[in-house]
Amino acid sequence: MKLVLKKGFTLIELLVVIAIIAILIGLLLPAVQKVRSAADRMSCQNNLKQLGLALHNYANSNNNMFPASRVTVGGDAKFRSWTPLALPFVEAEATAKQWDYSIKWSAGNNMTLSKTNFKLFSCPSTPGNRLVPTGTAPTLTEPSLAGVTLGYGDYGSVNAIRRRFYTANGVPNFPIAGTAAGAEAPGALQKVNPMPILGITDGLSNTILLAEDAGRPTVFQKGFGNTGVNTEDGFGWADPDAGCSIDGVVPGIKGVKWTAGGTCIMNCTSDSELFSFHTGGINVTMADGSVRFVSEQLTAATLAALVTANAGDIAGSDF
Repeated sequence: MKLVLKKGFTLIELLVVIAIIAILIGLLLPAVQKVRSAADRMSCQNNLKQLGLALHNYANSNNNMFPASRVTVGGDAKFRSWTPLALPFVEAEATAKQWDYSIKWSAGNNMTLSKTNFKLFSCPSTPGNRLVPTGTAPTLTEPSLAGVTLGYGDYGSVNAIRRRFYTANGVPNFPIAGTAAGAEAPGALQKVNPMPILGITDGLSNTILLAEDAGRPTVFQKGFGNTGVNTEDGFGWADPDAGCSIDGVVPGIKGVKWTAGGTCIMNCTSDSELFSFHTGGINVTMADGSVRFVSEQLTAATLAALVTANAGDIAGSDF
């Protein structure tokens, strides 16, 4: 009988194979992550596209007027957001039919509906496991929301841009009268009053309608990531405070509210400022319904021009 010897791997050969596999994984992993990041960004853009179309469909049914970003009823300046008005146009008729427009957004069955998570209002790039709001006034704008988990809202109306943004960034010609630091130049979805589409005289393609302010109620800060504390407001898609009036911020220490009125104007904090989890910028919906990816290297003057709806200012060539 002839003896046949079976050759196996030597230890050195096995180590070489393992090393080659490790190198291949190291080469492929960044590519896979890049593809996944691109897919998430496209999904986010699609969400914003659908919301933009919903607002245009709403306007077509309401005298060509965009809704106010938040409605005042009686003495309550934060009675309701624009978002319930958009629901019938984003295939969420069941929720829309149950919404009671005669009561506040956080009252009765509206509060129950506000806890619904819609994929459309959530950017897939945003980390999961967000905080449940905690605290009391003044650190929590509405203390009744402490411990309440609302449906995520990573997209908000860009309501206005404030005087202190202009002052901090050396942008001249603040477009409204008044001297208060918090005075605002209105955007396309302004507070209280519906905006006629024809009233956006700066141009529909040059005015931001919606933008990312992702991650709330968790505060994320540039250089620190998840700070372990929650924002003061804007806890979900139905919260009227989910929109932004842009200030810019002065970066500070981790987990402490950064000072409003600074030169850090994008991707600095998720606390009522423009913020995303995409590398290099944020997604926005323009007033004409188009979606753009805006670089975080955008100049302050251009951002101011893109936020205002009828100030007569012009976006720079960096847009």
